[in-house]
Amino acid sequence: MAEFRFEIKARDAAGRIGKLTVNGKTIETPAIMPVVNPKQLTVTPKELMEMGFGMIITNSYIIYKTPELRERALSEGIHKLLDYDGIIEVDSGSFQLMRYGGVEVTNSEIVKFQHDIGVDIGTFLDIPTPPDVPREKAEEDLRITLERAKEAEEIKEIAMNAAVQGSTYPDLRTYAAKKLSEMDFEIHPIGAVVPLMESYRYRDLVDVVIASKQGLRPDRPVHLFGAGHPMVFALAVAMGVDLFDSASYALYAKDDRYMTPEGTKRLEELDYFPCSCPVCSRYTPQELREMPKEERTRLLALHNLWVIREELNRVKQAIKEGTLWELVDERARGHPKMFAAYKRLLEYREYLEKNEPVTKASAFFKVSEESLRWPTAVRAKERAKRIGKKFPEKITHPIFGEISRYLSLSYPFAQSEGEEDFGITKPGKDEARKYIMAIAEYQFGEGAGEAFKDAFVELSRKTGMPRQVKAKGKHLATFRAEDGLLTLGVEGAKRLHEVLPFPRMRVVVNEDAEPFARKGKNVFAKFVVDADPNIRPYDEVLIVNENDELLATGQTLLNGEELKVFQGGLAVKVRRGVEK
Repeated sequence: MAEFRFEIKARDAAGRIGKLTVNGKTIETPAIMPVVNPKQLTVTPKELMEMGFGMIITNSYIIYKTPELRERALSEGIHKLLDYDGIIEVDSGSFQLMRYGGVEVTNSEIVKFQHDIGVDIGTFLDIPTPPDVPREKAEEDLRITLERAKEAEEIKEIAMNAAVQGSTYPDLRTYAAKKLSEMDFEIHPIGAVVPLMESYRYRDLVDVVIASKQGLRPDRPVHLFGAGHPMVFALAVAMGVDLFDSASYALYAKDDRYMTPEGTKRLEELDYFPCSCPVCSRYTPQELREMPKEERTRLLALHNLWVIREELNRVKQAIKEGTLWELVDERARGHPKMFAAYKRLLEYREYLEKNEPVTKASAFFKVSEESLRWPTAVRAKERAKRIGKKFPEKITHPIFGEISRYLSLSYPFAQSEGEEDFGITKPGKDEARKYIMAIAEYQFGEGAGEAFKDAFVELSRKTGMPRQVKAKGKHLATFRAEDGLLTLGVEGAKRLHEVLPFPRMRVVVNEDAEPFARKGKNVFAKFVVDADPNIRPYDEVLIVNENDELLATGQTLLNGEELKVFQGGLAVKVRRGVEK
């Protein structure tokens, strides 16, 4: 059986940087697979690898139906056929099925053929149902797709896609996603969305993607079939998409269309290139226009690939910095339909909040009115309202409105524009404890402040800000300078463990992981057996055994739902074990 692993490395919004390993070959996600037409190579697969594209997609049905290609693929293998040693994914002919109404191969035949030619990731012959078909048609197509999924599951010997279908009916998409999640597949593409993107129906695309994501297991990568324009990457990744594919780089080039992150321009419109890629650095628009068609197409295709690569890197950097929403906001203003999609995405508050990190490396900027609907802002207001009942001394924040003054040092209130305007005051010795209790209630939930009711807070001599939190000579927690939240010490974790009932803020590990956690070693996902569903990414958590005995404390990379499902990668970065 094929080797397949997927783990999360960093995250922002519902987006994630992941590590995807297939058959010993690893790529970082989000990633795009350029579509390679084996009968017509505008850019060779070898060149794609040299440009940094470690994964491509081609069509196994085209190879199957072309005698010369079929014979070579069966005798040499697909990697040699394409002269490419990265990850090769294949489609099954479903696209041809949608375009032309039929294909001359059965589901089991194409799955077996994909295995025989040595692909890394296959795709069974699902039924892509176009948007807006009658519900009866969508239901029947989905029934056949799920039947074929079951057949493929039983015979497959390679990693395989299982596409989520259901047309533009969100409930069918969610149902399909749940059913496929119960089966043994590795990646879940969201299928039949190209017509939505071609007609700029990005708002409907959001509904389809979120409906699918809500039904899918969170530990499997999600692939947005046919999406390859850089203007959609930020929005799609913020929704939780990990993989893209497209032939747009070549198709646009044939039509003299020049990609930018904000949209597409025609070559004839350009006097200057707004890009410094190897193509745009070497030629002027006029020089490109005067070239023979074949050479011009090839150079435009290369430019389009560089822009695609650059935008994906920009998205990944934004995830690392905690600024993905700012990038989405900026890109959404490139097209009215994209802006409508952005606003639609913000309506999915519960889904977004579940995946939104509790703290970020960047400050919160009110870049638009829409930014007040980002999950960070919504969560901050809701938690501040709860804290205000217990700590009623108020100040008025220029972005978040009335908050307890004891939250004024913490993320995102202090780490935001206008922080100097709302009267952040350094706590006096007598009231520093109230700040810590309020922050604990905000960070860990109702009742958490009780763990610090007798705490002594050391103030920095240089800044006057809280630093170490102690009680009876023992270290409870550290007030973090970067975000004004608390990092727990072992004694603080013990106190929190006493005042918070199970399973609040707990990550439960099995007995195999117990001795390592006690000594302060990191917790990996495969050893987690349960978790508080209300845990959010980057929360400080309590690591316990199955008897609820405290083992360690640390920062989780995964939310509560993911902690229970993921089987690969780091789950909690342990800060301190009880025996360390």
